Amino acid sequence: MRVSNDTLRSAFLSALEAANRRLIDTQEKVSSGKRVNKPSDDPVAAARIAHLDASLSRLDQYKSNSDFARNQLGLEESSLTSVLDNLQRIRELALQANNSTTSDSDRKDIAAEVSQARDALLALANTTDVDGRHLFGGYVEGPTPFTKTSSGAVVYNGDQGQRTLQISDSRFVAINDSGSDVFQKVPQGNGTFTLAVNPANTGTGVIGDSGVVTPAAWVRDTYRINFLTPTTYEVRDSANAVVSSGTFTPGGQSIAFRGVDIRIDGNPASGDSFTAAPAGNRDVFGMMDDLMTALGSSTGTDAERAKLNSNIGQRIADLDNALSHVINVRGEIGARVRALDQQDSLSADFALHLNTTLSSVRDLDYADALSRLQKEMFGLDAAQQTFARTQDLSLFKYI
Repeated sequence: MRVSNDTLRSAFLSALEAANRRLIDTQEKVSSGKRVNKPSDDPVAAARIAHLDASLSRLDQYKSNSDFARNQLGLEESSLTSVLDNLQRIRELALQANNSTTSDSDRKDIAAEVSQARDALLALANTTDVDGRHLFGGYVEGPTPFTKTSSGAVVYNGDQGQRTLQISDSRFVAINDSGSDVFQKVPQGNGTFTLAVNPANTGTGVIGDSGVVTPAAWVRDTYRINFLTPTTYEVRDSANAVVSSGTFTPGGQSIAFRGVDIRIDGNPASGDSFTAAPAGNRDVFGMMDDLMTALGSSTGTDAERAKLNSNIGQRIADLDNALSHVINVRGEIGARVRALDQQDSLSADFALHLNTTLSSVRDLDYADALSRLQKEMFGLDAAQQTFARTQDLSLFKYI
């Protein structure tokens, strides 16, 4: 079969083009440091690389979410720390006001300081982040969560929502607490019942320590402790049925009924009464209002002094509940931050594993690539020289 010069030339050019493509491909890989630069380099590896890149991108987004959540929780924790400082100061003022040596004028000054602390609490409850979002508004980020009415009472304008961020494929973390949960759901009294003194009492009986002795025996109801004489009493429920009665020793005695124990100090008079009602939840600002009302009470008589001591004593118990409640909320924030730290550690380990796998699939073996590049350059150079020499072959040179 006769092979023409054109056929040889085409074959040489095709071989040169293929060698040049291989050289360019190897140079591109050496330049990028990647074995797979386009799907055609290795379709199976390219699909796996795309999957690994997507997983790493998700981890990056989760890390961004985690960082944002940590900042939000840090701001909330800082705000709650200030709330605790204010509540603790108010408690100290209440204890000071409950001393027998404190005059009505002194209590007026104390009430003014409590009012200032209440306003500080209101400002903390309306804390915003750097973007102007309210921390304690629930899902309602824009409007001010807590505002005063014309009467001075504080109302909540947010909802009970709790915003969350995803920090892994299957894990979410809350980044805020609603103002309702933080400032409005504070247990009253001892958590089971609350005590109150009858404003019409004429004796010096003062509500003392109280608690639940036998929880199973407690029946949730409103009870009234009536003193028939200074030394005898009866306890009636909301249906006015007598549930307990007995003698009382003036100066301090515990009255037990329905699994609870209530101490009455001082000397109640005939006709005096005290109420034990089921405990509910109360907002912090209402507690402050009750405390300021109690601080404004007159103490011109021993009976008025006893009622003041009872009222402030109950407000101190409410403040203790508020302190415990906010501490618990702050503890939950700490648990969330710890969860973020744990997830960040897990994500970092997983990202390291993914990057190692990605490197093994995508990255170039430089030693092998450089050796191949040298061979391809040498081969291309030899092919080009051979092609150039073949162009000089002709019988006409020998005629």
